[in-house]
Amino acid sequence: MNIFGAKLTADEIARYRSQGYLQVSGLIGARTIQAARDVMLRGLQPSGGDSLHAFRTDSAVLACFTKSVRSAAGQLANARKCSAPRTVYTITVFPTSAPWQWPAPHIDHSHEQDRHRTIPPPFRVGCLIYLTDTPLHTGGTVVWPESHRQLEAAARAAPELYEYMSSLNRDIRKFDFLSPQEITAAAGDVLFYDYLCAHAGSLNNGSAPRIALNHKW
Repeated sequence: MNIFGAKLTADEIARYRSQGYLQVSGLIGARTIQAARDVMLRGLQPSGGDSLHAFRTDSAVLACFTKSVRSAAGQLANARKCSAPRTVYTITVFPTSAPWQWPAPHIDHSHEQDRHRTIPPPFRVGCLIYLTDTPLHTGGTVVWPESHRQLEAAARAAPELYEYMSSLNRDIRKFDFLSPQEITAAAGDVLFYDYLCAHAGSLNNGSAPRIALNHKW
């Protein structure tokens, strides 16, 4: 990727369109990631479950959504501008001794009470910014390649049945997706994903919390 121009290559964009997700490095400086990680770790306590989900407005956390991150998101969303967020949804996955296993897929914005329509999309592109190194089985995101194409085709073929994201998510296990892929990442990597990309969080069998920032445009 051309880091200085904050432009994704044609190959990267093509892979995103084909697979439904794209992992990119080099969009955020190491000091920015370190500062955000320090803020997130300060006073962090297990919530009694496997993960902690919280909204944060810390300036150090918001700083991770650099111009390069927003530029890349804009290219993938076909949007002229992706604004910097004022609030960020954070996901911390705590270590557990439970055996690692493949999780069940879901799509975002699919709570029935929210009544988000499938078409037009409730958001164009989502992203996860990893603040910690995430090797295998340490709370990485699991994605189902090309699932966005299958789900979009189903929604267009049966618009009344799948008018809402919740209906599509309800039937998601009925689809014959390709094999899931577990994302491994270095601190500072960004995972962009299509709004219909089936994905899931996973258990953390590592020794430290896995911390990520989530935002959608």
